[in-house]
Amino acid sequence: MRVLESKVVRHWLVVLLLCMLIALPSLVCLPLMPRGPVFDKVAHCLVYAVAGFFVFRGALALPLGKSRGAAICFAFLVAAVIGTVDEVIQLFVPNRQMDRMDLLFDLVGITGGICFYLVMGWRGGNSPHESFPGRKEVKGKPYI
Repeated sequence: MRVLESKVVRHWLVVLLLCMLIALPSLVCLPLMPRGPVFDKVAHCLVYAVAGFFVFRGALALPLGKSRGAAICFAFLVAAVIGTVDEVIQLFVPNRQMDRMDLLFDLVGITGGICFYLVMGWRGGNSPHESFPGRKEVKGKPYI
C-alpha cells in the first residue's frame, strides 16, 4: 500500500499543512494587519475552528477514533497544543506578543470546529456508523 493511500496519513498531512499555515503569520511582524478587539478574536476563532475540524477528522481515522469521547478529547488536546505553540512562538518574534485572550479564542474555535464536524456528520444523512467508524449496534439501535 502506498503511503498517501492511507486515510490516516492523508488526514494528518492536512493537519500538518494547516499547522504550517497557522505558524507562518506568527513568525513575521505584520504591522498592516487589522487589529482590534473584534477582528483579531474572530480570526482566531475561525482559524482554530478549521483546525479543530481537521484534527478531529484525523483523530477519527486513528484507532482511538472508535471511541467518540476519546477522539474528541485527543483532537481538543492536539489542537490546543497547536494553538499554544503558535502563541509561544510569538514571544520570540520582534513586535509580537503572546496573548492569553488569543489562546482562549483559539480554544473556543477548536470547540466550535469539533462541534461542527459532529453536527455535519449527523445532519448529512449519514448514520452514526458512517460518521464515526467502529460504531456498534445494540438491539438494532446505534450505540454511541
